[in-house]
Amino acid sequence: MYFKILIIFLTKFSVILAQNQTLHPVTKSIIMPGWGESSLGEKKRARIFYYSEIFLWTSYLSSIVFNFHQEKKYISFASYHAGVKTHAKDHQYWVDIGNYESIEHYNNEHLRFREPENTYTQGSNYDWYWDSNKNRKKFENMRIHADKISLTGSFIIGGIVLNHIVSSIDALYLVRSNKINRISFQPIINRKGNIFYRININFY
Repeated sequence: MYFKILIIFLTKFSVILAQNQTLHPVTKSIIMPGWGESSLGEKKRARIFYYSEIFLWTSYLSSIVFNFHQEKKYISFASYHAGVKTHAKDHQYWVDIGNYESIEHYNNEHLRFREPENTYTQGSNYDWYWDSNKNRKKFENMRIHADKISLTGSFIIGGIVLNHIVSSIDALYLVRSNKINRISFQPIINRKGNIFYRININFY
């Protein structure tokens, strides 16, 4: 349902933008990939960027939703099998409890390394104790899987930015190629008898 709404929104948005003739095609493509190409009459090229944008945003939203459910899943698992109080915990806390059997084991190791600033206060809402090592490892795998999904979302954002950049470069190419009036080649022979060619590009 959400994906259909996104596609409808992007389609209507592109139609509204296509009616704007005041912006340069390069600027249009930076705002919305394919818009600049569409304003220059390159409908097929525009569709490629439109569909790429829809696919990338759909993938990104999917990664957010999936990551949210995975986080809820491993947090609930830790609450049941390690007695964790889940309220107001940062990501590092979830990494720590997946690597140590209990808060006591965690604190003892960091005190040996002379890192008292990285310990948790025992008897607080940061306490944990896993009911089995098997469940601790299972939790760690669940947490890592969720982090990988989150990382994938970051890569997709990079793809979205790249799609905007490539579309703007493509629009600039089309603008310049449309202004070329004539291309000519002029042979040049130097004193040593070597032949070179000069390319002359005339714009409107």
